[in-house]
Amino acid sequence: MAIWKEIWEKRRGFWLFIPLLLLYATSYFQRTALPGTIYDTLVRELTLSAPQMANLSASFVYTYAIFQLVSGSLVDRFCGTRVVIGGGILFIAGSTLFPLCSNIYMLYAARMLTGIGASAMYLSLVREIDRLFGRKNYAVMFGIAYFCGYSGGLLGSLPFERLSAVYPWRYILLAMALLSLVFYLMVVFNRNKVALPEIPKTPFSVKPFYYILKNPLSWLVALCSSVNFSTYFIIQTVFGKKFLEDFAGFSSPGAAAVIFSLTLVCMFTMLTTSILTRLTGNRRRPLVLIACGICAASSLMMTLAIHFHLPSWIFAVIYCLFAAAAGIPPIFAMVMQEVNSRDIMAQSAAVSNMFGYLFVAIGSQLAGWLLDCFESTKTADGTVIYATSAYFTLFIAVSVISIMSFLLSFLIPETRGEYRYGNRLEKI
Repeated sequence: MAIWKEIWEKRRGFWLFIPLLLLYATSYFQRTALPGTIYDTLVRELTLSAPQMANLSASFVYTYAIFQLVSGSLVDRFCGTRVVIGGGILFIAGSTLFPLCSNIYMLYAARMLTGIGASAMYLSLVREIDRLFGRKNYAVMFGIAYFCGYSGGLLGSLPFERLSAVYPWRYILLAMALLSLVFYLMVVFNRNKVALPEIPKTPFSVKPFYYILKNPLSWLVALCSSVNFSTYFIIQTVFGKKFLEDFAGFSSPGAAAVIFSLTLVCMFTMLTTSILTRLTGNRRRPLVLIACGICAASSLMMTLAIHFHLPSWIFAVIYCLFAAAAGIPPIFAMVMQEVNSRDIMAQSAAVSNMFGYLFVAIGSQLAGWLLDCFESTKTADGTVIYATSAYFTLFIAVSVISIMSFLLSFLIPETRGEYRYGNRLEKI
């Protein structure tokens, strides 16, 4: 096909693109593996409460979200590769520190360091894909980047759960930190395979964020994208596995297998929708509406399934529907860039990503607080089991929010891959 021929002509860029992808995958492992996959293990070994576990997740996510704005500015100014070289040091330091600590505050600090470093990975790919392969095939390469990145999340579910049942979880995380270091060094050594752009001499300015935030379409796209993404991400990384064990009767390996499956669904949805939008003339809006619709429908189905105590396999199917809805965010990211201007594409993506992870952080803490508000039981080995009413209330709240998001998504315009304000932010 012509698409792949055009990409192959720019194959020199793969020398840099592949190690960037691999490093991004390890950053996604850090996002998804902790704390959800070994939730009960951390609670038992470190004697943590539900709010503390939620805070462990939030310490990473809040940091990641806030530093999106910093990373976006740095990427648009210095290019993604240079920012990864700087941020990668912090990412590897945090990834190494976490398994070496037992004090809760040191664990928070380690997750914050990891979050700062990881914040550079995604936005750097956003900019480097455009630089290395051009805008024409951006959707396809963006989908491939998401697919490969989420493979790290896949590793952080069932494989990590099974490995941690055999080997100490601390050793596994140290091995992942070492692997991250290898990929980081590959980026450093290959950084000049494609000439890096010159650094502009103009001073830093917050004006790009002013233009993005004064654009009502930015808020609309960011809101709808954030609801879809945060719902899936919280299920995947915070309480989703725990819910399957507490309510649906899954064993720990069985629940991890479901999380593994929904990650697979999300990955393949990302890849297919990115190719589909390229083959349909870069149409974005139909996929945006489908994503928001699936998220709203899945939330309602989950609430009803809990209320009527439906069979366990129903919950696994609904989880996969959440994953399908979350597999379309690459389209949201492209729309967010296209309703603004090209010269601030990384900062546009940064704002959208920041809102997404703020929703995750706030949602994680609210979920932890809500679960603790209801009476729970504790097994002989110290495992906490949360009440059915707690999960039911949680999904009622998710249903209301996702339905509102679906209704708002009808206001998002079709961009067809074109920047609404061209190449200059002053036009916004």
